[in-house]
Formats: sequence, C-alpha cells, structure tokens
Amino acid sequence: MTGEALPGVSLTFEPRGSAEEPLRTDVAVFLGRLRRGPVGMPVRVESWNDVVGAFGPPDGSSATPYALRGFFENGGRTAWVVRVTGPAGTASAVWETGERGGFAHPRYRVVAAGPGTWANGCRVAIRFQASTVAGPPTVSVRVTVPGEPPEVFPGLPPAEVSDRLERSRMIRLVPDAPARARSGKGPISLSWNLTLAGGTDAEPGRPEYLSAVRAQADLPEPALVALPDLGTDLSGAAHTDTVLDVMGAAAASLDRLVVLDVPATASSADDAVNWVRSLAATGDDALLSTAAVYHPALRAPDVRGPRTVPASGHVLGVIARLDGERGAHHTPANAVILDAVDLAAEFPEPQQALLFEAGVDLVRCTRGRGLLVWGGRTLSAAPHGRYIAHRRLVHLLVRAIRRVASPLVFDVNSPELRLTLVRALTSVLLSAFRAGALAGARPGQAFRVVCDDTNNPPEQDPGQVVCEIEVAPAVPMEFIRLRLVLGQDRGLEVIEA
Repeated sequence: MTGEALPGVSLTFEPRGSAEEPLRTDVAVFLGRLRRGPVGMPVRVESWNDVVGAFGPPDGSSATPYALRGFFENGGRTAWVVRVTGPAGTASAVWETGERGGFAHPRYRVVAAGPGTWANGCRVAIRFQASTVAGPPTVSVRVTVPGEPPEVFPGLPPAEVSDRLERSRMIRLVPDAPARARSGKGPISLSWNLTLAGGTDAEPGRPEYLSAVRAQADLPEPALVALPDLGTDLSGAAHTDTVLDVMGAAAASLDRLVVLDVPATASSADDAVNWVRSLAATGDDALLSTAAVYHPALRAPDVRGPRTVPASGHVLGVIARLDGERGAHHTPANAVILDAVDLAAEFPEPQQALLFEAGVDLVRCTRGRGLLVWGGRTLSAAPHGRYIAHRRLVHLLVRAIRRVASPLVFDVNSPELRLTLVRALTSVLLSAFRAGALAGARPGQAFRVVCDDTNNPPEQDPGQVVCEIEVAPAVPMEFIRLRLVLGQDRGLEVIEA
C-alpha cells in the first residue's frame, strides 16, 4: 500500500494479513473478471479496501467487483480472488537510461502489472539524483493510473530499481538490454516521463475458467465458491459444462459449497427452471449436493447509478456472517441482504412456486424488512444432500478430520494409532456437539467413532487404517456417515458413505 503522508514524504508498506485457517468455513473464493491484477493467481483479501488495492476500483465492465463488495458489506471477512481474462495485451513503455547514472541496464521496459486496457495512459515519472554530500545516487518513481491514487517510491538505489518496484501494484520493470558495468558518471539529475500503451482486453472463454477452477481447487482455505461473471462470459453447453466442472471439483474435495447464479440468457422464470433442470438431469446427487442456485439478481448501488449484480456474492456474505454468529450448521435463510437496493426482477407467486420446486433458492423483497435470503437448499433431491446446513456441517467435519488425521498418515497401523485417531476425532465431534450442531442429550446419542478390529481386521493391508464416523445433525435429517482411510501409499481419504 502506498500513500503520501506529508508534502515531499511518502510511505510504501505491505499490509500484514492474518494467517490462513483451513478449518474455517466462512472463507469464499471468487472467480471472475476484474479491472486489473494478476491473472489466474489466487490473491487473499480481507476487506473491500484490499480488493480495490489489488484489483482496482470497479469500472462497470464486470460483476465480480460488485459481488466482492456485496460479500464484505454483508459480513464476509476473508476471500480469495482469481482474476479470469482472455488472451489480453499488456501495456508497456520503453525507458532508456543510457550510459549513465549507475543503472544496471541501459534500457528497461516498463510493463503493467497485469494485462488489460486499464493501464493505457498510465504515467510513470522517474527522477534521478546523482550522489551528493547528502548521500548516494537515488531514483524516485511516481506511478499514476487514471482513476486511482498514485504510487510513490522514493529514494531507490539505481542498481536495484527493478527489484524494488516489485512492490508496485501497477508496474514491473523488465531489463530490455544486456547488463553493463555501472558508472556513476553523468548529469547531476535526470528526468523521464513515460506513458504506457498497448493494453487490450479479451473476454475469457471456457479454457480460462477451467484454469481458474483448478486454481481454486488447490486452495485449502475456501469453503464457499462464486463465479459472478460466468453467466455473462459463457453460454450454452460451454456454460453448463463449466458449472459441472466446478461442482465436480467441489465434490472431490468434499469441503466447499458452490453458489451459482442463473445465466444472463435466462430472462424468465421458465428459462431459469429449464436451466436448473438441465443440471439436475445429470442425476448425480453427490454432484448436485455441492451447489445452490440463488435468484433473481440484485440491484446494487454504484456511482453511475444502480446496476444489476448476480446475487451470489451478497449471499456468500450472508452465509459467512451467519457462520460467525451461529456456526456452519445453521441454515442461511430469512436473513437480510445489505448493499442492495432492489431485485432485478419480480416474480408473481405462481412463478416463485415453480422456481422453488425446481430447487432455486429465492431472494425476496418483503415489506418492513427489505431484501431477504429465502431458501437454504442445494440442487440435490436426496435427503442427505438437500439442505445447505447439512452439507456445510459435513464440510466442517471433513476439514476438522483432515486437520487431526493428516499428521498420522505415516504412522504404523497399531492399536495405539487407532486410539490416538479415535481420541482426536472425538474431540472434534465434542466441539460440534457443544456448539449445538448435533442432536441428542449426550455425546453418545450425537455421534459414534469406530476404529477397531471390526473395520480393521487382521487380514487387512497393514499400511491402511479405516475409521468410520456416524453423526446425527441437530436438525432432523439423515445420519451423516463418513469413512476415513489412512494409507501410507495413498495419504488421507475422507469418503461420504
């Protein structure tokens, strides 16, 4: 973060964020288009100011920035962001230092920190001051991007200017000529004023979204997933196949919920129902239990006037807020949505009923309370996979089980290992029971952990340990059954029975 504290004085520092916590279930990941920033590289943010610093202010060209703002305004605390873009061009300019000043190279290329038109017109003012009685030679750099606060980097050693500018969120300095012997000879002061050009935008396609899906799947922390621009960027089979891909990644991890938006091409309730039914036609309840659809879109405030924004980001903020207030096992329904002024579409009651029956969770506007999340079901019709609260309890348990069991993967199968595993898992389940997530008047009625000779017979592979867990959720639903397999050759597997 860079800012001017006093005239002639500037500060540059990196904010210190909190450590990653894979056990949390309120962390979201957003895949979509943003104004600037690294492409395909997950970035962790903890506030709306972090989003603006890393990716720039919203410019009205995409929905993801507004979805992120809705997430934080509704109580979200931490998110990961993966910027998605097509093969866009990166703005740049050539800087000729010449044979003077002690620079490591006679020519550099000043390159925008990410592709896109956002950097066209970016001005880079460079000032060199030779060594004096006050000290050695220095370089000061000021980066000004239209619509954003300037970045200022004072007092840089000329030979290290390329490395020091790695802290910039706007530019990078790339040597564009062979290194040469450093010379301190030359004028007392020099100035360069550069303007970047050549940046282009390109809409992302299915390959770029697949890359982002894989990137988020490798992150251990996020438990909530949103793709706010997907319904605009892709259509038809490409859109549906990408949705199924992200659901498949969530099903494989067994620890995250995907919140989907109805695609922009679905302009009516019937279109939305038909799209949801196309997903349900897979018939794979394990896949369908990973996702929930919220509709209709919202009208969110903007400096240019209210704009239509998919509901997923705001809904994830509500889920994250309720997670912190009540726990992951509570249904995210009948909760107020902030940072939105209206619904993008109003459906009469018969159409609301049609959407509800198809598995769509509605966002409703009620007199006296405003906008509310009105539903907490996944796309699955199976009793064990139908409710978001049930699925998120599974996600919490899976994360906790992985945390306590992973250090034991390379231990030798023995009664001592089984006892250690049972004790560790029991402590996790006791915490869930005390938080009100499980049913029963006492722990014995709420859960059961079995890891003995009944599921680890003598003839079993000695390099593998099997542990079976049964959990009774607080809300009357089917039992949760998880099977934990520790194998020295396969690592740790958690399987939902």
